[in-house]
Amino acid sequence: MDSSPAAPAFAPRQTSAWTTRIKSWAAAENLQRHEDKVLLLLTLIIGAVVGLVIAGFIYVTENLGARMYPAGGSAWRRLLIPTGGSLLTGFLLWRYFPNARGSGIPQTKTALFLRDGFISFRTVLGKFGCSSLSLASGIALGREGPSVHVGAGLASVLGRRLGLGPKQIRDLIPVGASAALAAAFNTPVAAVLFTLEEVMGDLHAPVLGSIVLSSATAWIVLHLLLGDEPLFHVPSYQLVSPVEFISYAALGVIGGLVSVSFVKLLLFLRKRFLAMPKSTQWVQPVAGGLLVGVLGWFVPQVLGVGYAHVSEALNGQMTLYMMALLVVLKLVATATCYSSGNAGGIFGPSLFIGAMMGGMVGAVAHQLAPDYTGGVGAYALVGMGAAFAGIVRVPLASVIMIFEMTRDYSIIVPLMISNLISFYISYKLQREPIYEALQHQDGYHLPAGAKDRQQTGVVRDAVTAPGHLLSPGQTFHDAAAVLDRERNAWPVADGQKLLGLVSLDQVNERTAAGEGDVSLSEIPTARVPRELLTNEEFPHLHLDHTLDVALTRMAQSRVNVLPVVSRADVRELQGVVMLDGILRAYGIGSEPNRVQSVPAEPKTARFFVPGVIAAAIGLLIFIGFLNYYYRAERATRAELYNKTASELAEQNRDAEAIEQLRNALSISPGSEPYRLALAMELVKAKRLDEASVYLHEVLKRDPTNGVANLGLARIAAARQRTSDAVTYYHRAVDGAWTSGQERNRIEARFELADYLSKQDRKTQALAELLGALSQVRDNPTRKRIGKLLLDYGSPRQSAEVFREVLRDDNADVEAYVGLGQATLEQDDYVAAQSAFRSALDADPSNTTAKNRLELCERILALDPDARNIRASERYQRSASLLESAVQMTEPCASDVQRLEAAKRALANKPRPGTVGDATETNLSLAVDLWRSRTASCPKPPDDAPALLLNRMSRH
Repeated sequence: MDSSPAAPAFAPRQTSAWTTRIKSWAAAENLQRHEDKVLLLLTLIIGAVVGLVIAGFIYVTENLGARMYPAGGSAWRRLLIPTGGSLLTGFLLWRYFPNARGSGIPQTKTALFLRDGFISFRTVLGKFGCSSLSLASGIALGREGPSVHVGAGLASVLGRRLGLGPKQIRDLIPVGASAALAAAFNTPVAAVLFTLEEVMGDLHAPVLGSIVLSSATAWIVLHLLLGDEPLFHVPSYQLVSPVEFISYAALGVIGGLVSVSFVKLLLFLRKRFLAMPKSTQWVQPVAGGLLVGVLGWFVPQVLGVGYAHVSEALNGQMTLYMMALLVVLKLVATATCYSSGNAGGIFGPSLFIGAMMGGMVGAVAHQLAPDYTGGVGAYALVGMGAAFAGIVRVPLASVIMIFEMTRDYSIIVPLMISNLISFYISYKLQREPIYEALQHQDGYHLPAGAKDRQQTGVVRDAVTAPGHLLSPGQTFHDAAAVLDRERNAWPVADGQKLLGLVSLDQVNERTAAGEGDVSLSEIPTARVPRELLTNEEFPHLHLDHTLDVALTRMAQSRVNVLPVVSRADVRELQGVVMLDGILRAYGIGSEPNRVQSVPAEPKTARFFVPGVIAAAIGLLIFIGFLNYYYRAERATRAELYNKTASELAEQNRDAEAIEQLRNALSISPGSEPYRLALAMELVKAKRLDEASVYLHEVLKRDPTNGVANLGLARIAAARQRTSDAVTYYHRAVDGAWTSGQERNRIEARFELADYLSKQDRKTQALAELLGALSQVRDNPTRKRIGKLLLDYGSPRQSAEVFREVLRDDNADVEAYVGLGQATLEQDDYVAAQSAFRSALDADPSNTTAKNRLELCERILALDPDARNIRASERYQRSASLLESAVQMTEPCASDVQRLEAAKRALANKPRPGTVGDATETNLSLAVDLWRSRTASCPKPPDDAPALLLNRMSRH
């Protein structure tokens, strides 16, 4: 019997090793050890989410705008849609999304420095929706500023949902901002620089690595969804002369002046709108919408961001007058739209104004010194950077941004020159940068930067909440009971409204003067308006001030306690900082029982790690699905545009075909066939500069592409650059073709031969045809070559080609006709007669063969050199030829005497025995008369006498 113990009826369920490991890793006590890794993963998630949302933002604004005011649409739509759109968004912003006004850059900085990175999800939704509606309705603002706000808001929302503390959320704000700008502009490097320069004010920020990572991640997501296409395509730039730098310097000066004008006008108008009653806030955006609508009625290019028109300026397709007009109109329209409270940014309009300004300067410079200046497009490109540097005040980011948007590095030196000059002039004439000025108008005074705060310690590390506050109803005697040498000052507040700081010296002074019973409401700063308070008379600190600043201000005011106030309102008390608290923050002194402190930043919630992991997995699956869906959907739409373009091109409606191909390429930017089709259509429309840009981009990826080389050959041919044209044609002949390679190579060689023939380089043209002949085996192509050889003056080789065809197919009517033509050109009339007769035998209805056979028979009947004819017959033929020569040369003869001699010869009948001499005289006179024909003579008919006289005059 088995004595082993019986197994329990219900064994406990064993926990898997993986479950145990995950629980252990997600435990709160292990979180600190893994926090860096998890935050790295969170950065990737934020970059992916923001890239996904901004790609959707771009898709919505572009497609919705194309439907609301399409190109060539009715003028009433250009007036009513911006007005109606601004009215609707104005109401939504006033009623539901008050924090979604403006561009979003100032709001992002305010959230970073004043609100511990807090941006509500409602604000994110409002910014996305209202900005989409505003931009789609034609408001003259940009999408990049709102994108930054949306990206930062998503990072803030995600951080709070995962239970992060204020410090971590503040670190995520620039991470989201950088990702958004990288996706909005397709400029990952410039996005990092802008975030560091403008948003954080510190190029050495500790979160640099996270900013770079999020920017790259957002760019990858954008690439997966919308493709890696530069925002603008520009012609290649070449410096014509060092003198041209003077023109670029002048452009920098003009860019600085235009930038200052724009900033000052915007701030002036916004100040006026802010002064209006709050009850009108919902209707104020209509002012901008109505102005844009009125301007758009007459000049549609003012509507929207206008990147399509920027491309026109970059490719030299806009007149000087139009560019100058758009600089003024866009400047006024953007300033009004922004000042009146519409949702949208100033990035895009800055680039638009700069492109038009640069194009205008380039056009004038080219007119004044055409031999020393390059194309207008190069100046438009530099103008974009100059305006951006002057308006936004980020000179480093502006240079890199223009480079990334165009992928053209050759313009970098002129760009740096103009940007520097524009930045300097803007700084001198408008000291306060635009975003800082906008924040000051809203009552916010932000720090200049965050450099080294983490290393030196900040007031936040030492702040405490006061156990009690002195109230304005208390007296100086009451204050004396609270103050001593260890705490020689204390704030006086009415609730949370800070009235000022009362010091021990003030109390002693008042008590000595017998004023100890005076109310504390009489302290000097209690009745001073908030906007007039200075740090000297109202000493205070902010949470983000360094501890060094705190010690300095304590020394200046001779107190060891200072109030900590909000940056948005200096009378909003947030805590106090005492000298012993600062010493403890530096690690000096003991740790006594502290006054109730400001609530510490909460520790990360326990569900942070699994939440991040789940979000990452879900996001990857979602992006993969969207990538698959959107690629399939975009491919279908792009192919529809491409098909429509092909139909339009067949009808020679080139402008419409180009627009359709642009749509196809914008939907599927990675498609080389669409890019090539667009480039070739641009070549056909004689828009050579723009076509050259697309073709060179293709050749960068595939130098052997036959279509691209053929397009560049046509461009070089149109510009009379024969050597370049021949080079590109040969590359096309030897290049790779996606389909029909041999056929396309032959066609390229035919086109090259035709071009050489038109350039009077017949020998090279014949060589190309003979080279093509060695590569073909089909009779239709060989017959085509035979005809071209005949056209280019090589009848012997043409006849050989047709004989070779007839050896393969002795019933080919077209080959017999070609052979007849070639032998006729060789004056072999018998062979030509035989060839044409064979053609008629095979096809009696062939009119060409019939007509040419009759001509051959007439020639043979008139030919004086024919064999086996009697002397009298030969004389008759010579007389007929002489008579024809007299008739065809009499109206334009240059040798009257010879003409008269010919007439006498025709009138005199030869005596017996002189027929041979008379025949030779007739033939000699006929040939001489034919050779004496002048340029004023009409073209001789294609008949037997003329052909015979031509033959005889050549020998």
